[in-house]
Amino acid sequence: MDNSLFLIFFRSGPIGLVIFLLCIGGMIYLLTKADEIKKRTQRMENEKKP
Repeated sequence: MDNSLFLIFFRSGPIGLVIFLLCIGGMIYLLTKADEIKKRTQRMENEKKP
């Protein structure tokens, strides 16, 4: 397992590393957007309750 990860990320050179970092950045972006939407919907539900 360790050898395969080494081959994927370091043998492919900087291109593989850039793709990996872009994927991580995309996931972080999607998680922050989902958290913002969740907070917004909770706020709207709390305003409608009383």
